[in-house]
Amino acid sequence: MMVPRTLSDRRDAMVVNSKVVVPEQPPWTVCRTRIVERLRRGAGGSLTVVTGPPGAGKTSAVVSWATADRSPGPIAWVTLDPEDVQPETFWPLVAMALYHAGINVSWEAMDWGRAPGELALDVSAHGRPVILVLDNLHMSHNSEVSRGLTSLLESARPWLRLVVTARRDPALPLHRYRLAGQLTEVRVGHLAFAEREAEPLLAQHGVRLAPAPLRALVRRTEGWAAGLRLAAISLEGHPDPDGFVAQFAGDDKSVVAYLIEEVLDARPDDQRRLLLVTSVPDRVNSELAAELGGVDVGRSFAEVVQDNPFATQLDHGWYRYHPMFAEALRLILRHEAPGDVASLNLRAAAWFARKGLLLDAVRHAVRADDWAYASRLVIGRTAVGRLLGLRPDRLLVDALRGMPDHVTRTEAEPGLVAAAVARAGGDDASCARALRTATELIARLPAARALPARLAAGMIRLTDPGPDDAERVRAVTEVENLLRRLPARSLDDHPEVRALVLASRGRIELGEGRTAEAADAFGSALTFALETDGEFLRRHCLGHLALTECLRSRFVRATELAARAEQLPEVCPAPARRRVAAAHLASAAVALQHVELPRARHELARARVALEEFPDAVMSGMSALITAEVDLVEGLPRRALETVRGTVGGPAWLERRLTLAEADAHTLMGEPAAAREAAERVGEPGDPLSAVVLARAWIGAGDMVTAAKIVHEALAEPGAIPADVRVDAWLLDAYLSYRFTDPSRGRRSLDRALRLGDRDQLLLPFVRSRAWLQPLFRHDPDLVRPYLRLLELLRFQPGTVPASAESAVYGQLSARELDVLRHLSKMMTTEEIASQMYVSVNTVKTHLKSIYRKLAVTRRGEAVRRAKHLSLV
Repeated sequence: MMVPRTLSDRRDAMVVNSKVVVPEQPPWTVCRTRIVERLRRGAGGSLTVVTGPPGAGKTSAVVSWATADRSPGPIAWVTLDPEDVQPETFWPLVAMALYHAGINVSWEAMDWGRAPGELALDVSAHGRPVILVLDNLHMSHNSEVSRGLTSLLESARPWLRLVVTARRDPALPLHRYRLAGQLTEVRVGHLAFAEREAEPLLAQHGVRLAPAPLRALVRRTEGWAAGLRLAAISLEGHPDPDGFVAQFAGDDKSVVAYLIEEVLDARPDDQRRLLLVTSVPDRVNSELAAELGGVDVGRSFAEVVQDNPFATQLDHGWYRYHPMFAEALRLILRHEAPGDVASLNLRAAAWFARKGLLLDAVRHAVRADDWAYASRLVIGRTAVGRLLGLRPDRLLVDALRGMPDHVTRTEAEPGLVAAAVARAGGDDASCARALRTATELIARLPAARALPARLAAGMIRLTDPGPDDAERVRAVTEVENLLRRLPARSLDDHPEVRALVLASRGRIELGEGRTAEAADAFGSALTFALETDGEFLRRHCLGHLALTECLRSRFVRATELAARAEQLPEVCPAPARRRVAAAHLASAAVALQHVELPRARHELARARVALEEFPDAVMSGMSALITAEVDLVEGLPRRALETVRGTVGGPAWLERRLTLAEADAHTLMGEPAAAREAAERVGEPGDPLSAVVLARAWIGAGDMVTAAKIVHEALAEPGAIPADVRVDAWLLDAYLSYRFTDPSRGRRSLDRALRLGDRDQLLLPFVRSRAWLQPLFRHDPDLVRPYLRLLELLRFQPGTVPASAESAVYGQLSARELDVLRHLSKMMTTEEIASQMYVSVNTVKTHLKSIYRKLAVTRRGEAVRRAKHLSLV
């Protein structure tokens, strides 16, 4: 075949020949097997597209594949320049490349008007796969070359395989091949160098970086091959490579020079200006582009960025530039129009603020060095909770770090922001100073700014881990009053505000001993906290609600809440180092109630760590109370006494609970007088817990009559009795009834205790009474049979019942009582028995009560089973 007529002279022939051979791979090329393998698989289909910005390594990747002998057929290569996409030039180059690949190209194919069809015939006649590589293809949609190439690819199937490298998608029907599964795409993400691939690239320049700097360099360049190569060149012989990497960005002079030459110099002035002004924001759409550069910029924005390989399309019409490209553009903008940079950032900040995009708005206000405006945006939009860690926003906090001190001393909002950032970072001293200054400045604000500023100040105070009770009450009351003045819907997007206020109100109610009100407040706070992603706020609400439910003896609910709290991090990153002592105390109380004493000790130790960092009188008192109760269960009353006596401070209700624990300790130590003195000292009329503790003291003194009287009065109280206290009282009543040879009452009381304990998973009262319950359970299988699950949890063993125990009858049954038993065994009702025996219904009921007492049962069915076992019926 001859060189085409349009390229017939010797010099042009040499140029053509250089364009239709696979380029030589530079010696410094890093062969990346994963991309070669992807291209190998792609060559099995009709079309492979390799796209990316200048310097992404497109050509290098395809050359690596082409020279790796991994192709299913010969490769026809064409290297294109922008001027080569005219039909009269393009088709002769394609024909020449196919000829060099061994295709018998006909003379008719030299007519560029007929070339697509003729070349399709020539390729099909070859009868084997051939790969056509078009490197650096740039053609417009619906151009003559585009239409012809589409026709060639369709007509020469399945033998022609096309591989295209370009800066943007080629003007080919990609969607058609994608749907048919015949398209392989190698995009900028595939071309990006991974860390393991960047290592040999740097090593070619004698550069070796530690893992952290290497990771930072790859992240900063986003794996852009040219960026990595330029960095490697600059790093050769550098005395401080780690320091260089930390500073390396798009404003590096070598990067700027490369991008100016490859991208900007080829652009007309209006497009160049568009790229410069739209580099100011981190992401941009056509509306923002119009805001920054004017209406014309907005109109042409989409077309320009779609033609820019350094622009990545995001969702909903947003684009972002490659970070190094954006940095280079910003540097050029600072040199060419230094006065525009601040104004462009402020325009961007205002636009983002109008759109409700707070983080972007704040970032641009800070870049414009307008810290006051950035702070007003945060405070005015009730976003201080995002700084405090209630709804963590690390990016927003980072954007506001480094605020100059002089700014915080001149306006209220910057001072509030500085205080919130300090609180989130665990610097409570700096927070207090900034808050004090800001509070003074709030008085000078106009009303429209004063209300959100005072609300922000109140929220910062509420996150103080260690205010006294009076300060907390004042802060909560102030914030509650401020919230009433805000429009109801203004807090719809800020559930963390209501969660914080309600949780703070709950802490006040808990401190006053109003557990029902505290539970309501914490429950409402949790509802709002769950609408946020604030782990500390959710754990705070869950922990306090769980602990409050423990105090209300609602251990089923407390167990579920404590388990949910345990699923969240123990130490929350925001606010810094904050632990939730209440969560550990709730877990300890639940573990104690379930008699998991090692776990209870473990949670108490973790609670003490939290309280050492942030002391709290109520939580410290609760820690002492639970610790003392664990000591008592483990049979360590003296240690329990030391724990109680070593606790100072705390509300009156908690001191009272601690004194009752002290009374129990004295009882276990065999000091009933001291136990009675302690219980009577803090006892209140009608208080069931005081009554139970005092009854135990009287039992310890051997005065069963007084103990029984106290228990009977406690159980007769009309008010609600906490479930665990009621179980304790029923157990004491059962114990005393069995002691007074009234087994029927004892059995009834024990059955009630078992039923309530089984329902509410209350194990601790039974463990306290293990000594006398264990033998009783062995002797009465009918009683414990419905509660085997509870006994398994208690690790009680009902065992095999001895015959002597089964045969026990507490009193001889009369003849009439035996008659009633016989009728009972026939499933007769009370009325039927009365009619059969010619007695009144009340007489039958009296006989039944006597039968139950003598057989130590509480139900008809149990009486019949017992009677049959004893051969009475």
